[in-house]
Amino acid sequence: MQNREVELKFGFCGSSNNLNEIFSKIGKVGPEVCVKLDNTYFDTDSKDLFAIKCGLRIRRSDDFSEQTIKIKDESLGGLHKRKEYNLPIEPDVKIPELEKFPKGILPDEYDISDIKARLKSVCHINFTRRLFNLDIFDSTFEVACDSGYIEVDGQPRYPLNELEVELKRTEVRDDGFLRLFSMLCTELASHNLPLLLEPFSKMHRATLLQRNTVPAVDLHGVYENLSLVEYTKALIVRFEHLYGHFILSHDGALFIQICSVLECLLFCLKQLKKKNISDFVVIKNDPVNYEDDLKIITRLLKDFFKSCIHQRKSIMVYCLKQNRDKLANAVLKVRESERENKIFLIPLKLRYLLSLIV
Repeated sequence: MQNREVELKFGFCGSSNNLNEIFSKIGKVGPEVCVKLDNTYFDTDSKDLFAIKCGLRIRRSDDFSEQTIKIKDESLGGLHKRKEYNLPIEPDVKIPELEKFPKGILPDEYDISDIKARLKSVCHINFTRRLFNLDIFDSTFEVACDSGYIEVDGQPRYPLNELEVELKRTEVRDDGFLRLFSMLCTELASHNLPLLLEPFSKMHRATLLQRNTVPAVDLHGVYENLSLVEYTKALIVRFEHLYGHFILSHDGALFIQICSVLECLLFCLKQLKKKNISDFVVIKNDPVNYEDDLKIITRLLKDFFKSCIHQRKSIMVYCLKQNRDKLANAVLKVRESERENKIFLIPLKLRYLLSLIV
């Protein structure tokens, strides 16, 4: 898929040694390759690229060097869509050569020469990648498991463990990607892969770590004039956004907001069930049982919500007392509940079910 990246991205909390074997039970797998990747990301002091959700890096391995620019399109329940351009560079190149990318990548008001002159390294992300191809659903995916760290000046190294599944070839049209990846998620869940939510890209996490700030959240007027379906979708987006920040910051005030959003989301699912909304599903022959899937999602989300409520007071107390060890342990319990209840499924699955409604 030239100049385009469509992938699932999850946290991974298990061993990658037998991944090839596990995926061979899901579909046809190719030989595994292991490679060490050194990545340096760039931006200006004023974060001009971050402001337009653009990532710029130089990646090096033993046998290649390349510069890459990614322009974010959308992120839906772990499914990331981006425009991506890769160009080979000489090993001694220190700063990305922006002028060599196709014209029109950056907004017209961005002066390429000016941006390049102000570029500086903002972080290093180094990891070992184990990857192989997976053939399933008449499509080819590249499965990559990354283990390493994010390094930002003035901050401790942040551990990096994640699984990416990128679509490489398919006959499915763009409007069918959500269904395709939803089916793939079902396979991942049925084989008990130890997956976690990871709403933000590596670069996004690095930038947030560098800023070391907690987002201001203003919900006033956000959900006005929305239908029940659109309101539910907006809550999913809000949950992912808050949870992504909480994973990095362990901020107690954010966690309280997450609990509130989860409670609202459960209420919406209850209303959807009451309205017999499955009668309005567009695609009747789709391989999904709307009513049963909605019940499963609600049950998993409810169990996770109960676990969050149980930890809410402890997380807030440990934050106020600045007891980092006990706080980290409380957050770990939340993430264990997240894994046990397969919460990684819910944003994408629920969004797909909602997309079927007229």
